[in-house]
Amino acid sequence: MGLAGDSPYDFGEIKPDDLDKSISKFQNILSNCIKDLETDGEEIINLVKTLVLTQTPGERTTEFIEGYLKKISNLSNTESLNVSRVLSHLLNLINVAEQHHLVRSVRESFLNNEDDLKYSCENTIQQLLNQGLDKDSIYQALLQQKIELVLTAHPTQIMRRTIISKNSAMGEALSLLDNTQLTVFEREDYEKKLIREVGGSWLTDEVRRSKVTVEMEAQGGFSVIEQTLWHALPKFIKILNRCCVKYLGKELPSNFVNIHVASWVGGDRDGNNNVTAEVTRQVSYFSRWIAATLYYKEIDALLFELSMVRQNKALEELARRSIEKRSGTVKLRYLTTLYKEFKEGIPNKECYRIVMAELRDKMLLTKRKYEDLIAGKSDIQYLPGETFENADEILQVLQTCYDSLVEVGAKEVADGRLLDNIRRLKSFGLTLSKMDIRQESTRHSDVINCVTEYLGLGTYNDWDEQKKQSFLIGELESKRPLIPNDLPCSQEVREVLDTFKVAASLPDGSLGAYVISMCKAPSDILAVHLLQKAVGNKNPQRVVPLFETAADLDSSPKTMEELFLQQWYLKTINGEQEIMLGYSDSAKDSGRFMSCWELFKAQERLSALTEKFNIKLTLFHGRGGTAARGGGNSHEGIMSQPGGSLKSASTRVTIQGEMIDSHYGQIGASIRNFELFTTALLKQSLTPPEPPKQRWREIMEQLSITSCKKYRSVVRDNPSFIKYFRTSTVQPEMAYLNIGSRPAKRIAANNFGIEHLRAIPWVFSHSQSRLNLSVWLGIEDAILEANSKGWESDLNEMYREWPFFSTTIDLVEMVLLKSDPQISSHYNQMLVPTEIQPLGIEMINELTKATNAILNLTKHKTLQQDNKILQHFVSIRRTFMDPINYIQVETLKRLRSTQKSDGTNNDADPILIDTLIITFNGISAGMKNTG
Repeated sequence: MGLAGDSPYDFGEIKPDDLDKSISKFQNILSNCIKDLETDGEEIINLVKTLVLTQTPGERTTEFIEGYLKKISNLSNTESLNVSRVLSHLLNLINVAEQHHLVRSVRESFLNNEDDLKYSCENTIQQLLNQGLDKDSIYQALLQQKIELVLTAHPTQIMRRTIISKNSAMGEALSLLDNTQLTVFEREDYEKKLIREVGGSWLTDEVRRSKVTVEMEAQGGFSVIEQTLWHALPKFIKILNRCCVKYLGKELPSNFVNIHVASWVGGDRDGNNNVTAEVTRQVSYFSRWIAATLYYKEIDALLFELSMVRQNKALEELARRSIEKRSGTVKLRYLTTLYKEFKEGIPNKECYRIVMAELRDKMLLTKRKYEDLIAGKSDIQYLPGETFENADEILQVLQTCYDSLVEVGAKEVADGRLLDNIRRLKSFGLTLSKMDIRQESTRHSDVINCVTEYLGLGTYNDWDEQKKQSFLIGELESKRPLIPNDLPCSQEVREVLDTFKVAASLPDGSLGAYVISMCKAPSDILAVHLLQKAVGNKNPQRVVPLFETAADLDSSPKTMEELFLQQWYLKTINGEQEIMLGYSDSAKDSGRFMSCWELFKAQERLSALTEKFNIKLTLFHGRGGTAARGGGNSHEGIMSQPGGSLKSASTRVTIQGEMIDSHYGQIGASIRNFELFTTALLKQSLTPPEPPKQRWREIMEQLSITSCKKYRSVVRDNPSFIKYFRTSTVQPEMAYLNIGSRPAKRIAANNFGIEHLRAIPWVFSHSQSRLNLSVWLGIEDAILEANSKGWESDLNEMYREWPFFSTTIDLVEMVLLKSDPQISSHYNQMLVPTEIQPLGIEMINELTKATNAILNLTKHKTLQQDNKILQHFVSIRRTFMDPINYIQVETLKRLRSTQKSDGTNNDADPILIDTLIITFNGISAGMKNTG
């Protein structure tokens, strides 16, 4: 790579390291596989070599690009497909190598006795001690932590689950090859495994040919838990425990976990009619079946491991009761299983095995029960006590075994598999992940409206807010039934009622929060409480309002205060309130700066409000993968929140789409991300950042207003923008992608506004064209206006000293690093109607202005100048990603040439459609955070 020129995208010379070696290995393997597996493999590889862009953006002159584009336009459809496949696979392999490289770097830091690894448990605890905090305060803060990662079904992961599984196997093989003690035969075996997986991946159809169902989404989410989180969680708690012993002088309790997992898969029905009440029931059963399968294997292993014959009195009594059950005259089914090793029965002195045998048999029947329920065999009856319904039943037995082993001096034995499973049960429970239900607020209002009209009470939807609240509170306090069994209603109303009935019927602990999207008023929250009561739910879900738009965020404290003044509500929530904040729709509604600022202010005001009412607040952050949807470094994201907003040491955050596999696809990566959350929450709860200066607040308010005005003037007020957006991006062609069960639009019509488009396709489309408009639009005007008012030194101070502001700016800079005005210009020139192209030119000029404004603020010569690792990653990826962008433009041009005026394209070449989908894959792999 040449020296850095004037381009902010040119990083100068980057020295090769172990990452480059891994990538080179993958390149060679893939090339050899293609040559061996394809009859024209040699020609394909040679063609690809002529199209990779090793030149930096600054070296790509107009003359060079003109010659390059001729090569692209001369490709046949088949050649475009082949080149796109190779480059897409390479980017996928690069991501595997990158993830492995990051995990390896963390391991090397520990191997070199480096206690200063950024954001590590060791480094963070040492920092806090050095700041004068006492050991017990740090220890107690850790014990109070509750971090819940909520896996969503948001369709931003366009890679097939099969490919993801192969990626995981490749990462495992790379890790094994790092072992310097391997024999020649072992090394050869792992090298062959790598070749097998790469070759198998090439021979796998990377195009998803059928529409994704909710059940398929569930299988994907659960597989991540089963394959990585299940193993990573106990490993991480042991790392944290070692740090506590080393620096705080005490161990964590045996039942301690701070990481929990929840899921929206099967429960998120906001705008997705595919998520029915029956689907929710089936996914819930499926999660319990997987959990029972995993625990069965673990208990089975413990049965053979715990062969000890020394125990305390408590375990002896537990074993005695178990023996009595087995020898009783009325035997339950779960006590009839025999092992060939224990044909004559387990010896009475082997108490651990006796109680484990009972757990094992009962878990086997639990597994069979959910198999029957999934298969629809409702006629098979299970007696009370035959199966496990909640985790505490098992935890009590495992804890008794643990305490017994410790008491007899076998703590090292107790701290093995037994302790791991105590912590798994505390984290995953018997559901693997508790399911949240999410529904849009007006769907609940429509149910109440149906009831009031049927009962002759009037039209609920026409009432003012105070009348609604009065009615809802009255019904909540009443003992009479509200909803008649024979209520005549629409299919939509019936589906909502059926969902509440299913929720009431599921075993306790199956469900998490009930999230109300587009929540605008106290009555939206009270309505859900009433519907849970109306169906007789004995264990109602906690009700969580989701405030999404800038206006709703601004009014959220008023909404919640009205509720807190209601005695019924205060008594019901019992001193705890969870509130979800929406990052995606607020950014789509008002732009990045206003969204961030409204979220910050809402957190401040909600924290102050709940403290006033002595309520423990848990904020639930609805973040996506991109900066436009609240994405970014999880540690820095938490540290940028207002001081006091995490006083409760409790937080929830969504993990969406491609971020699930990127951050939690490998055990090492999972452990590192657990660590980032833990240390950030620890620092925020003990040493929260100071509130921003009043001067900073005033400037941020003006930045927010100015940026929002510019953003809305383009995306809302410019009559040409919708057509520009739809022609300059892949948004219309996203229909070819089978990436999720949820529709991309909130309405079915083609004539729609940005408000009708979901945030994910909005962001995804802009990331594919490398414009990333949704992240930076408006920010350039805000910064330039601030500078014109003489606030430049204030902005510099804010960037240096205010975590919220610096994190916001750094995330925008990171996205700008992945943008490319030259490529975006090509989309505009080739795809946008001539009369609208001036708008595209204006947007690309705004991108350049935004880049210059951010660089001036950060005092960087190149984008992300201080993040050499990211610059290295991007410099590698764009060599292979940029050609895919140019192929995507040519493919879109060819596809649209056969498209009819009504948008149909029956004459489209299937090869072009496959090529387009593969370019989606490749660019997504190159950008990494696309939705």
